[in-house]
Amino acid sequence: MKAHRDSIAELSALTEALVEEHRAEEARYRSILEGQPVARRRADGLSWAPVNVVRTAYTMGGRPTLEIEADAGQPGAFRSGAAVQLSSNDDKGDAVTFRGIVRSARGLEAEVVLDGHDLPEQATHRVWTLDARFDERSFQEMAKALSEVLNAGTDGKPSRLATLREVLLGYARPEPSEPEPFEHPSLNASQCAAVGHALTAHEVTTVHGPPGTGKTTTLVQLVKSLVRRGEKVMCAAPSNAAVDLMVERLGAAGLKVARIGHPMRIDPAVVDRSMDRLVEADPDFKQVKAYRRQAEEAVREAEKKFRSFGSDQRTARREAYAEARALRKEANQLEAFLAERALDGAEVVCCTLVGAADRLLRDRRFGTLVLDEAGQALEPAAWIPIRWAHRVVLAGDASQLPPTVKHPAALKAGLGVSLLEKAIARDRNVHLLDTQYRMHADIMAFPNARFYGGKLQAHPSVAAAALGDLQPLTFIDTAGRGWEEERSNPEADTTGRSHASICNPEEAQFTVDRVRELLAAHPQASVGVIAPYRAQVTLLEELLHSDRVAAKGRLSIQTVDGFQGQERDIMVIALTRSNAEGTVGFLSEYRRMNVAMTRARMHLLVIGDSATLGNDSFYAAFTQHCENAGAYRSCWEWA
Repeated sequence: MKAHRDSIAELSALTEALVEEHRAEEARYRSILEGQPVARRRADGLSWAPVNVVRTAYTMGGRPTLEIEADAGQPGAFRSGAAVQLSSNDDKGDAVTFRGIVRSARGLEAEVVLDGHDLPEQATHRVWTLDARFDERSFQEMAKALSEVLNAGTDGKPSRLATLREVLLGYARPEPSEPEPFEHPSLNASQCAAVGHALTAHEVTTVHGPPGTGKTTTLVQLVKSLVRRGEKVMCAAPSNAAVDLMVERLGAAGLKVARIGHPMRIDPAVVDRSMDRLVEADPDFKQVKAYRRQAEEAVREAEKKFRSFGSDQRTARREAYAEARALRKEANQLEAFLAERALDGAEVVCCTLVGAADRLLRDRRFGTLVLDEAGQALEPAAWIPIRWAHRVVLAGDASQLPPTVKHPAALKAGLGVSLLEKAIARDRNVHLLDTQYRMHADIMAFPNARFYGGKLQAHPSVAAAALGDLQPLTFIDTAGRGWEEERSNPEADTTGRSHASICNPEEAQFTVDRVRELLAAHPQASVGVIAPYRAQVTLLEELLHSDRVAAKGRLSIQTVDGFQGQERDIMVIALTRSNAEGTVGFLSEYRRMNVAMTRARMHLLVIGDSATLGNDSFYAAFTQHCENAGAYRSCWEWA
């Protein structure tokens, strides 16, 4: 990590890195959307055109929604949650554009929920183009947060944010505090110690939670204790999935939770705790519905007069649209009041990091921010919710998946280093959860030594848990078989970047045979298959398609990212790389391998070519570990 002379210099450098990332991503989208004709964009799955609006309405929370049908484009190109824009030229040739999010899509039909609160006038009478869009709101909110953090305290007035900045970044020492004695029957000693320190720390507590150590369970008990003593708590995380898990667990613990966020991106299992649903449950919401119903009637009346060209008809049309706008304004104002009332009644507010910039939260302050999965959070995004908090709990594992940074210059400038990683390196009140409840001790041994300094221990309930006589750890070496990797054809991803993935057909077939043996020998066990490259995952999915159907949910195949936060009785990892140069490429991100290896409960099977992998110190050490543990086998045994 690059050393900086002070927090201002460090955050200034971070701002420059964020600008680099922003420019690069914006340029990628611009080149694909503006630099290519519609026909090419359609072929690449980035546009539908022409598009007709077949129906307009308002969905949950008063958001305008359009049901659309496309005459041309790739069916299924737009998925639920995708950011899009609809554009059309009016009678004078002037373009009008609306942004939104895909609520649902099937074939060449989709429902789009628009940003803002107004429906496009004459929407059903226009011809539209639907494009994937670069969602720059995240970058704008991160830049705004960095600016506020940089300027905190510069006016000479006391600033809590300035204090948090100096302590979190390691330029000031945390104020000393005595941990509060804490005991709970469902927590172990290290978990209780983490909660006790977090309850009394003045600025920051770092909860380092390696795989399977009960981080979420610990955080739930911490939040319960904070609420019990009268605090209002915010819980935030980088992804919607991580936030929804916290919402589910906190709700099950009996806490009153409000989930901030777009309802199209909230898991259906917790959508009843979303702000939209909480507002709808208010008895006064019936008046909001009445206003919106009247507004829709006014719009329909105006649409009837669309083909009428007389002066009186034009006046009546304008008046009908004006009435609709006035009614929508009344509805929005009342709904905003009900939202404030719902937030006042919540004990815990949950949101993504960017979601913390929601206008409902800007004037609110929280005693404690619990930032979960902080190892995956871009630091500029982490500062968004920190602005609203008196103190911060960073929770996660910097030895698992890092933040996603796409531009090499931004990565080199430090954008890929999370605030959690800095807090652990700079010893910001760090508390390690040292007991894992997931995997056999033999599966844990190598990641423990490599990433956690040997400080983890396996709980007795899992330390020796095995599937009969099946060895907990096995590495099958494919060296010498000539199973060379292949590059797939370059494809354009959703950002317009051309890339080639890697597959290994012979290794894939060998992997399939081993998976089928495991499924047959252990019919009650859940099995996961991981490959680091999308092309290899796709190939494995094709080869194991009938097996997945027959397994009825027992078998799943994914990249490493797809298994984050999950676990299986048996985990099979197909490393894919095999080449004369000894190149491991993407496999050199060892934190991803840590995630992959620590998904297994009772059996971990790794398949790879030691002749290629042995040129890398990490994989050479893993191969040696397996040999020492009696877990090494050669694929020639199955010849």
